[in-house]
Amino acid sequence: MKSNQYQAILDAIEKMGISKADITRKHTSAFDEFHVRGRAVSEELFSNIELNKESLVLDLGCGLGGTCRMIADKYDCMIHGIDYSDQHIETANSLSNLVGLGKQTCFKQGDATKIPYPTKQFDLVITQHVQMCIADKAKFYSEVKRVLKKGGLFIYYDVFKKNDDSLNYPLPWVDDEINNHLISSDQLKEQLHSLGFKKISSQDQTQKGIDFLNSFLAKAEDKPAILTGQKILMGDNALDKITNLYQALKSGIVGLESGVFEL
Repeated sequence: MKSNQYQAILDAIEKMGISKADITRKHTSAFDEFHVRGRAVSEELFSNIELNKESLVLDLGCGLGGTCRMIADKYDCMIHGIDYSDQHIETANSLSNLVGLGKQTCFKQGDATKIPYPTKQFDLVITQHVQMCIADKAKFYSEVKRVLKKGGLFIYYDVFKKNDDSLNYPLPWVDDEINNHLISSDQLKEQLHSLGFKKISSQDQTQKGIDFLNSFLAKAEDKPAILTGQKILMGDNALDKITNLYQALKSGIVGLESGVFEL
């Protein structure tokens, strides 16, 4: 992981011929949304969600804050993000200030199993490519329930295991097996139902993810610069991580799924 993510992103955008004063959220989105399919899938996930200026949203595992800025920009609402990495939070705040969304986004370093917010605070809680990094799933999803208002929504977009075959490492979220905490889609739903959540919808996103990564990796062979954003966040072995995920999706070891649950 690079030591100065914010400056690395600025440098990459300026190499595209865009001055710092002209950078917008759409420019930063190529570098700050690292879940599979990036900005496109974020826009799909929230296209049918009703939010307004009074809505409060929480992004657990917000990374560099790309999804938070997208929601704040689209709905003109207040969105909070927490991430375990101090560096991610520093970069997220800097990017929001850069594109004029600093007053609508608030980023804090924190533990998703000990969310630093009061009970029944948020109308919507979101997670994207997060649960596989967290060992204590019961605590994680209990905290989601705690901070949601009654009738609030929980939206996830995650990687899930489909069988017990061995994975090749590193992967985008982990370097080794000991720190990988994948569960199945059925296990997630059982966890949420036990907490009183009601399923609204779910969608298998696997094939869309395979198609996206296939195209992305083909482009990366011809234009290695396309990996600039991924290397800023994942390190110099970003290509290996993405390739291993692509192979795991193709072989059916893991899948991608999104879903909406109501409390």
